[in-house]
Amino acid sequence: MTTTAPTTAGPAPLAGRFDVIPLESVVFGPGAAGGLAAECERLGMSRLLLIASPSLARRLDMRAVFDAATGGRVAGVFTGGRPHVPDDVVLAAAEAARAAGADGVLSVGGGSVVDLGKAVSLCVAEGVRTREELLAWRVVFEYPATVEIPTTTAPQLPHIAVSTTLSAGEFTSIIGITDTQRLVKDLYITPSLVPRMVVLDPELAVHTPRDLWASTGLRAVDHAVEALCSTSAQPVTDALSADALHRLTRYLPVSTADSADLHAAGQCQVAAWESIFGLTNVNLGLSHGIGHQLGARCGVPHGITSCVMLPAVLDYNLEHTSPAQARIAQIFATAAGVAAEVGAGELVRRFIASLGLPTSLREVGVERSEFPALARDAMADLIVASNPRPVTGEDEVIAILDSAY
Repeated sequence: MTTTAPTTAGPAPLAGRFDVIPLESVVFGPGAAGGLAAECERLGMSRLLLIASPSLARRLDMRAVFDAATGGRVAGVFTGGRPHVPDDVVLAAAEAARAAGADGVLSVGGGSVVDLGKAVSLCVAEGVRTREELLAWRVVFEYPATVEIPTTTAPQLPHIAVSTTLSAGEFTSIIGITDTQRLVKDLYITPSLVPRMVVLDPELAVHTPRDLWASTGLRAVDHAVEALCSTSAQPVTDALSADALHRLTRYLPVSTADSADLHAAGQCQVAAWESIFGLTNVNLGLSHGIGHQLGARCGVPHGITSCVMLPAVLDYNLEHTSPAQARIAQIFATAAGVAAEVGAGELVRRFIASLGLPTSLREVGVERSEFPALARDAMADLIVASNPRPVTGEDEVIAILDSAY
């Protein structure tokens, strides 16, 4: 193919690559979880392992609800999930799938439950039964650029994810699994780990505790903000991330205050989807990288890590991301009715505080004595290497933790 060179100087033409992971469909809106039988038929699923969040299981008869929705296909139920997906829980859930003779996974709950569903599919496909066998599939990273990402090609159990929080892990092919011996959250990345189908039903989200709903909404804010600030930002993800922030700044306070407002909840669910769409193409940064280890080592909930780290990371990255931060500041300033000159970091901090969520490490019980170990583990996290402002060593991570304290 021949090309003609441009005759006038100007901006470089848009060019790039955008990969799409094999998520087949998303169904959203009130009652969306009620019609799963046809989807199970389509995916060839007749014996499901239902992985349900413990909090939902205390409020609803999960087996009855989802056996009816799937046309009698629930063969086993696992409700032993814990935050940050500990490795012992992964192995126990995989054994439950084998014991049930499961040919599919249905996860219902938040990000940890969805990640557990992905991990079960991986373990069953690859015959993983021990911690050592599980670790063989983790991403191994040595700062700044040595990385090994094992990729599975074995057929996996089809997975339908019904999400009841806003952390949006159901839209990725990534799992975060905590190694309970090293107290480190490892990443597992392979395209086939993404669920085949995602269901966003605001009627189920009514049962989500409001503080959890709000904090996972901040996780979605974190996705959108770090995508907009990314060194590998894409036009598609920029547009969707900006719209996600518009929706979240408007509707997250409303749905946090009133769980029965299905319109606001649905808007937040779509915003969470937008915030993470295509993020396999976009590098994130320190808020996510440090957040992984705050969860694994200190037990800080997933969404809360974003609450306490994102403003500090925005301040740290400001000189390297000023155009993107100006755009972010304008969105938050418009929602709050204040001047954008305040700055993105402070405006995000104020938004978090307005939801009654913590904005510092001190508030969530993290001790300064943990900072050296957190910094060491963060520097071994693949995401830290892609932060917009290069991180040269553990001392810089400790300085950011100090600023968030």
